[in-house]
Amino acid sequence: MNVLVVDDEPAVRFSLVELLEAAGHSVRAAEHGPAALEALAEEPADLVLSDLRMPALDGLALMAEVRVRHPATVFVLMTAYGDERTAVAALKEGAYDYLPKPFDNEEVRSLVRRVHEMLALRAENERLRAELADRYGPLIGGSPAMRAIYDIIDRAGPTDAVVLITGESGTGKELVARAIHEASRRRDGRFVALNCGALPPELVESELFGHARGAFTGADRDREGLFEAASGGTLFLDEIGDLALPAQAKLLRALEDRAVRRLGENRTRPVDVRLIAATNRPLERMVQDGSFREDLLYRLRVIQIDIPPLRERREDIVPLAIHFIHELAARHGRKVEDLAPDARRALLAYDWPGNVRELRNAIERAVVLADGPALTAADLPASVTGAAAPLRPAEAALAGLSYRDALARARRDFDRAFLSAALERHGGNITRAAEELGLHRQSLQKLLKKAGL
Repeated sequence: MNVLVVDDEPAVRFSLVELLEAAGHSVRAAEHGPAALEALAEEPADLVLSDLRMPALDGLALMAEVRVRHPATVFVLMTAYGDERTAVAALKEGAYDYLPKPFDNEEVRSLVRRVHEMLALRAENERLRAELADRYGPLIGGSPAMRAIYDIIDRAGPTDAVVLITGESGTGKELVARAIHEASRRRDGRFVALNCGALPPELVESELFGHARGAFTGADRDREGLFEAASGGTLFLDEIGDLALPAQAKLLRALEDRAVRRLGENRTRPVDVRLIAATNRPLERMVQDGSFREDLLYRLRVIQIDIPPLRERREDIVPLAIHFIHELAARHGRKVEDLAPDARRALLAYDWPGNVRELRNAIERAVVLADGPALTAADLPASVTGAAAPLRPAEAALAGLSYRDALARARRDFDRAFLSAALERHGGNITRAAEELGLHRQSLQKLLKKAGL
């Protein structure tokens, strides 16, 4: 890592250069702010480690200039006793962290190591984001669960097999459906989407199959349905569990015959459509209670993709948040680029009942209201930071769990949040996380596996 040390005291510069070079970093030194800017103009640095109080250009003014000229550079302030309030304010302006003077060598090494790991994680996230964007559009995430979904998209996408996508609300079912469409031979055809729960039951059949003039009151002209509109492409039926039984029967017939009959007509019209359906409802249970046709369920789940909730793939939270920061900062004209460590911890500790949709909304609010270039925990909604504690016995009791089951769930949630935060602090390095927690590496691996991480 390329480090620039800025301090007007020669002894401090000398000791830090020796210390960091011994740790394997490439280190340069500057005696004041203007000299630092000249050094950065010649060769950018990954990290600037700067004193706060310096002549000509103090640490805060230098940081402001670096943020403008070299936005990817990480900035850490060194502060004397009594400057802590200024240093905390600097964190809101984009400083990664601060080192109070006097500091010991291990404290410096630990901080620089965290920066190095954060930059490595950032680079990996950017690489992964670019790779996935090329292949899967707006889908983001490198967790094992998401990689399994990408594999199904790669295998099933080029076929015409019917796909059923299941998952909680807000997990991104339509994004997966669009990725399947883009991976198919139908990518040049239309992708037509219908939310089956957004229309009254009496209008769904007309939307799907079309109608003839005079078929019902208000039908003053012939109208094609979505099956015909999507011919040659993909028809995506979201919330298919909300379809009424009569519409389910006609949908099954259309899938089997590859033809539709408009309301008010006697003839059928052939259609060439690939169907993808999605639901957040338990269709098997609905089959048992008679509200969903068993034969239609079998017809729909030729290929089934289950999208796990965000709380079960927490390693995707930070990459998603960074993606949303970049997207929403550009949309709203805000200069926000990254997440502060406390914001990362808060995001990882929260359960995200609204999944990716809730995360995006939280990041949008934070981007709009943020004071500095890095989002802090203070920028996040109170619903996220105030509800970050993983232990929620009251919720477990409301779910009708026994004391033993509630305790087991609370322990599991705590382990997941605690271990996720430990891994995040060390950029996913299991060995270093184990050292911090006082565990053997193998013991931590067992705990991670048990927690599903």
